[in-house]
Amino acid sequence: MNTLNQDSIVVGVDVHKYSHTAVAMNAWGKERGKLDFSNNDLNKYTEWLLGFGRKDDIVIGLEDVNCYGLHMVAKLQQEDFHIRYVPAILTERERKTSTKRHKSDEVDARRVGKVILTKYEETLPARESIADQGELDTARSLTLLFMERRNLTRDKTIVKNQLHCLLHQQYTESYRANCPRSFSKKAIRWFLDDLRDNETILGKSIKRRFDRLLFVENQICAISKEIGAIGQTSKMALSLSEIHGCGMLTACSIVSEVITAKRFKNKHHFSMYAGVAPTPRSSGRKNKMHTNPFGNRELNRSLHTVALCQIAIKGDPKGKAYYQRKLAEGKTKLWALRCLKHQIAKVVYQKMRYA
Repeated sequence: MNTLNQDSIVVGVDVHKYSHTAVAMNAWGKERGKLDFSNNDLNKYTEWLLGFGRKDDIVIGLEDVNCYGLHMVAKLQQEDFHIRYVPAILTERERKTSTKRHKSDEVDARRVGKVILTKYEETLPARESIADQGELDTARSLTLLFMERRNLTRDKTIVKNQLHCLLHQQYTESYRANCPRSFSKKAIRWFLDDLRDNETILGKSIKRRFDRLLFVENQICAISKEIGAIGQTSKMALSLSEIHGCGMLTACSIVSEVITAKRFKNKHHFSMYAGVAPTPRSSGRKNKMHTNPFGNRELNRSLHTVALCQIAIKGDPKGKAYYQRKLAEGKTKLWALRCLKHQIAKVVYQKMRYA
């Protein structure tokens, strides 16, 4: 189903850990039914859906199924239902523009359905509906690994900030004189050797944090290797890694977020999803372009990494030439970088489409 019609039944679902709430409505937004169910009652849920008519006329809207709704999506995919994903920002806007801003599972499910009815073109078909099983398995594995890696990176930053404070207490600001790069392998060995016989509370606290930092760094390294190994088996990741500035980690990050290019109508739709396409804001004679603050931020970050690598000293000549041309046109450095990200997004889409 590419569009809604007068016979369409839209079902919004609010997903939770122990129970889900579904609200069905017709094409005019009139409620047709409500059901509370859990992952143990999925057969009951699919029977309830089929009670509204033909399967081809039923559209199921889901806001977020990264964790708690995976079993439900698998069941719907098995039964060949049409599923669409609703960005959380759209349901939040629906709540803010409503005269009734109260919150409950039923109300949230109804809002998800109303987003499908009013902003169908801004939602995406569920990746489970159109991606190959191999693509899904690869993307799911990469998503789990990247989720763990981001958590470890956040923990690493916290430990480093704590160590800066404790090292300043132990050595004053001169601790950087001996070790300018305070957390390199060489610097850590120096600090641990210097504090080996230090049995004060401060000394032991510093040593424990250095041990924790080394443990986290080793885990990050192991996960990065595992991601790279998965990337070597993915045609899409290998194709993306051919882009200048797109390493295997960045390529795998893009694959985990996009999964398949078949979800997007064209390269412009993909750019909007990534949040790199400028949005027009015109009124009368004024015609201005503004940055799109929405879109997939993880995908946006990956494209930003590629753009920075391309304009570096040893970057891509074509990317640097394009960037300099935009600067010569009078654009700021940040806006010129955004233009480059937009061009990179088009190349990424083409690479994923024909991989």
